[in-house]
Amino acid sequence: MAPGGFFGTAAVAVVLSLAVHVAFHCPIQPLPSPPSPARLPPNNLLQGLEKLGEGRLSGPEDVYIDAAAGGTLYTATRDGWLQRMQPNGSWEQWRFVGGTDLLGIAPSADGSMLVCDAHKGLLKAEEGRVTILASTVEGSTIRFADAVIEASDGAVYFSDGSARFGFGEWFLDYLEARPTGRLLKYDPGTGKASVALDNLAFANGVALSRDEAFLVVCEAGSDAPSCG
Repeated sequence: MAPGGFFGTAAVAVVLSLAVHVAFHCPIQPLPSPPSPARLPPNNLLQGLEKLGEGRLSGPEDVYIDAAAGGTLYTATRDGWLQRMQPNGSWEQWRFVGGTDLLGIAPSADGSMLVCDAHKGLLKAEEGRVTILASTVEGSTIRFADAVIEASDGAVYFSDGSARFGFGEWFLDYLEARPTGRLLKYDPGTGKASVALDNLAFANGVALSRDEAFLVVCEAGSDAPSCG
C-alpha cells in the first residue's frame, strides 16, 4: 500500500473511532439551537464603574445591600466566605461557609443568611454554624442551586439552573439546549423542597415583587424572564 493510502485509511479509522466514542459517551442530548437574537448596538456604559473589592474578592456572584445598616454590602466568594463591606468601604470576612461553588445569597428574617451552593444545594449560614436546608427535591438531586429569595411568610424560593449538569459543566447545558432548569420552593415548616416551576432554560436570578403578588425568574438560556 502506498504511504498516502495508508495515512488516508488511518485518518478514516480515527474519524470513525471518534464518532463511535461520541455516540456512546457524549454526555449531552442536544436539541436544535434557537436562532440568535438581533445584535444590539455597542455602548461603553460599564467602563466608568467603580470596582469594589478588586484584588480581594474571589469570584463574587451575588450581592445583598442592607439599607437599614447604612448600606452594608454582603457577597459570597469562591473561597467559601461570606464577605461584608461596611459603608466606609472596609471589607471583612464575615462568616465562613466553605466550598468553592457559592452563588446567590439572601437575608432571612431570623438574622441568618441563605446561600445557594451550586453543588450542595440551599444552605443557611448562622454565626458558627452552616445547615444544609435542601439538597434534593422530590427525589432528584439539586445540581445547580443558583439564586434565592425569602418571602414574608418564610417560604424560600430558589433556582436550580440545570437538573442534568452541575456548576463545572454549565456549558454542557447550553450545548444540549434542553430546558431542565427549575424554580424550587423550600417550606421551613416541613423542611422539604418542592418544584414550583420546571422546564426553564437555565433558571438563574430570582426576585419577588414588592407586594409579593408574583415572582420573576431569569432564564439565562432564553430571551425573556418568566413570571410565576
